[in-house]
Amino acid sequence: MSIQLELRSYRGGDRHRHDYSQILLPMQGAMRLDVEGHHSVVSSNCVAIIPRDHEHDFEPTADCSMLILDVEAGAFAGEAEPALLRDLVPSLTRVEPWLWRMFRQLGAEVEAGACRAEDAARMAMAGLQLIQPNVAPRPLSRAENRVIDIARDGGSASVAEMARSAGLGQSRFHALFRATTGQSPKQSQLTRLFDEAAEQLVATGLPVSEIAYGLGYQNASSFNRQFKRRFGLTPSEFRAASRGR
Repeated sequence: MSIQLELRSYRGGDRHRHDYSQILLPMQGAMRLDVEGHHSVVSSNCVAIIPRDHEHDFEPTADCSMLILDVEAGAFAGEAEPALLRDLVPSLTRVEPWLWRMFRQLGAEVEAGACRAEDAARMAMAGLQLIQPNVAPRPLSRAENRVIDIARDGGSASVAEMARSAGLGQSRFHALFRATTGQSPKQSQLTRLFDEAAEQLVATGLPVSEIAYGLGYQNASSFNRQFKRRFGLTPSEFRAASRGR
């Protein structure tokens, strides 16, 4: 089979097309996708199909990463083709939780280099064989579009402030935010915060305490604890490891 598998991070898009079909499995964050007028949000517990030769564009959240399979025409050469790919139409399909856990674990192993990409691709295709497609993606509601805009723009606003900006009650906003991005508002803010911290640790010589205060922390020890919880290294260890690489 001529199938390429890769874990990719997205920071922005441009309208384009390609001569192979593409399967998107979100590992983190979310993406608003437009495939020739078919609008949908690709987030946790779903799989999206972009058929070959279909012009598309996307708007990712700041922390968006996807497990991507690029599938060339004729890739299966007589082998059973997943139903998701047979009709060559855009689709967005929910995935059963137990199967989604398998895809997430597969993505983690690919990211850690614990399995070969070709082996991971075969395992992913075997999982996709178990999914029946929803042919027509559900249109986004106005509320969902507002929530995605707020998630993409980021900022340090409270949940109450973000909910007011979206014109929603807090509980409704929180539920829509998690459904469209795969994270709670607080988790999304922390992801952006620590991505910014990691970038500053790598790209600048600022003291760790100065980075912590600049990101809104009252003391560096709290920042150190939360950073290590996310990355498995203290900020100083992270900086030393990145410079060693």
